[in-house]
Parts: sequence; structure tokens; C-alpha cells
Amino acid sequence: MADPAAEIPQVQGVNPTPSSQSMDGNRLLCSRPPADPLSDVLGDDNLLTKILIRLPPKPSSLPRASVVCKQWGSILSEPEFRKRFRKHHRKPPLLGFFRGYAKNFIPSMDSPDRIPAARFSLPKSSTPYHQNEAYMGCRHGLSLLINLHKLETVVWDPLTGEERIVAFPPGCTLGRSWAWHGAVLCVNAEDGHVHGDCFSSPFKLVLIFADYNTPALCSVYDSASGVWGNIFSTMTKTAGMSWLRRPSILVGNALCLLIRGGDVLVFDLEMQSLGLIKKPVENHGTDNWCFQLLRMENDGLGLAVLLDLTIELWERKSNRDGVFEWVLLQKTIPLEGMVPTRMDSVLFVGYDEDANVIVLTTMTGNFTLQLDSMQIKHIVKRNNICHDTFYPYRNFCTPGRRVGAKGADLKL
Repeated sequence: MADPAAEIPQVQGVNPTPSSQSMDGNRLLCSRPPADPLSDVLGDDNLLTKILIRLPPKPSSLPRASVVCKQWGSILSEPEFRKRFRKHHRKPPLLGFFRGYAKNFIPSMDSPDRIPAARFSLPKSSTPYHQNEAYMGCRHGLSLLINLHKLETVVWDPLTGEERIVAFPPGCTLGRSWAWHGAVLCVNAEDGHVHGDCFSSPFKLVLIFADYNTPALCSVYDSASGVWGNIFSTMTKTAGMSWLRRPSILVGNALCLLIRGGDVLVFDLEMQSLGLIKKPVENHGTDNWCFQLLRMENDGLGLAVLLDLTIELWERKSNRDGVFEWVLLQKTIPLEGMVPTRMDSVLFVGYDEDANVIVLTTMTGNFTLQLDSMQIKHIVKRNNICHDTFYPYRNFCTPGRRVGAKGADLKL
């Protein structure tokens, strides 16, 4: 049998049989590991951006990530990233509640995401912010305050302290018995009103006035034109707005406001009309604290009614004739046993329309109740009942937004 080595042609100066050293070298070359895929991702700004926008939308998430390295900090500081971050998450986190007025903020998050009231910069105008009637609520990152002494409104961004002062509609004079309410809405619906700076986009300001046994009045201010629109009125007399400053809720294109006795004022922003919905005939609730408007699925209007220690749920539905009416839902919520035993008195004092969460006040403090999951949380502890209205405040705290009286960057 022929020797295979003999068949290998001999080339001068070349050793056909590699040495052990060169063989080891070839073996090392062939077994070199491939490039690290994690390094490839972290070195690619586009891929890294897709990862970073999935960070939780909590106030501490982006500030903490921005100090990991210069590359991350550079990406997170870009306005385009912040826009994509808000668009990805869509629903801003609940930072807390303004309780009754602008100076009293109740944080809802735990450390390191907890934002105390001192972080906010109060408006610079002379509105008496210590008075309960000054604060009207928040929506789309903006708050609304009213100064009856000067007959003007203040649209305020709590995170930046920026404000816009808008005088009341021309010729608007009110008697002492008139009650009022207002709401501010961002007009730019891009990405669900989470573009981060509603003052850079037009907003609408809605003022509603009512007195006992008179038609309610309403007017809308458009920041794009800088003028108030026509004054609308209901076709029928109303019982007047309660002195309770309950938050309005936005249901589709309609702004809904609870008034005295459980009736509802509805202003259709698209049709520019003001209407009145009577409370359910079968309902026997009489105390204004026992009613709370709800935003149901598919932009339906709901009503929670507190009877003793049980919450009844109603919803506006179309009957066979196409007429909308109140329908009592089968679901009821028994409160007994859900909170401490000292719950001989329970009242509604707030509502977060974006999370379907009701705020309750009891002799042991304030609780939030998520109506879908039935999850309850003790947010304020005290030994007496508090009637202050709780206005939910939602917003994104992203790098580049400035917080605090001195305009300091948010540091958590």
C-alpha cells in the first residue's frame, strides 16, 4: 500500500507537516469566538433606542439610565427620544393628587419615584391659591385655576411653572349665588395628547356657570385664536352646580360635569351644544357626596351611586328605540370589609378617568378603589373625614422637563 505522504508534492522551503506550534495557532484561529452580540446591540444607537424606550414610565427611570454612560445620556436627552418614549407608553403615570387646591399635593408613588409638592412651581400670578375654590382640576398635563376676584383663569403646567392667564368672557357678570366650573383640554390629539408640552399646541378652556332654577351657561376659549366663543345655554332649568368642586370627566368628545342632586351637564365639544341629563329615576341617592361620574368602556358615560356601604353602577345605554337611558348594571361593590372597620361614613371625593379609580374619604383617611380589579389602596391616613376634592395629576417626568420653583432639573 502506497504511503499517502509520498503522494504529497514537495515544495522547496515548505514543510508539508505543520509543527505543533503552527497547528496550535491554526486551532486557536479557528476556535476564536464570534463577536459579542450584546456589544453589537449596545454599540448600535438605533437598537439601543428601541430598548430604552421600553423602560418603565416612572419618574426615576430615565434620570437613572442617563447616568449609566455618555452614550445613554446623549440618547435620552434627545427631544426625539422623549417624544418616542411618550408615544410608546401613551398613558402617563399617576404622579399624585392635588387635594383641594394647588399648594396641597399628595404623591401617589413610593421612593424613588415619589414627587413631593415642593417640586412644583406655583404660578406667579396673584390668584389666591390657598382657597379651595381656586383649583378646578387637571387634564393632559395642565391644571386650571380660577380667580373670581379678578374674573380670570390661569392655565398652569405644574412641572414647569409655565402659565397662561385668560380673562373671563366679555360681558360675563355673575351673581353671588352662581356656581362655576372649568376644564382645560389639549387640542392636539397627536399620540393621545402625550407629546409632552401642551403649551406648544393649542388648548381649549371651557367655563360653565349655573345657578339654582336657571339654565346653565357655557363658553369656550380657543388659545389658537385667543378669543372666547359664543355663550351656550341649556334648554331647561337646572338645580345649579353644587359647591363641591368635583372633577369633570371627558367621555369621547363630551365634557361631563356632575351638578347638584346627581344630574349631569354635558358639553359636546364637536357639536358645540350644552345639554342636561337627569339622574336615574330609580335612584334614591340625595347627598351630593354619594354621586360620581365614570368613564365606561367604549367611551360610555357611567354613574356610581353610594348607598350605605354599597356602590351601585349605572351606565347610559341605547334602548330599542335608539333613545339613551340609564341602565342599572348587575355589578355592585360592597365596601364593608374592604377597608378598616371605622368606616361608618364613606364619601366620594375624586376620580381618575384614565385608570377608572375612585377616591374615597373615611374616618381613617383616603383610599383609592380601582373599579375593575377591586384593588384598594390607603393613600392618606388620618383620624377624621376630609371633604377636600382629590384631582388626579398625570404626566411624564422625562429629562429636559424642568421641575421646581428655581427651575431645577428633576433629580431623583
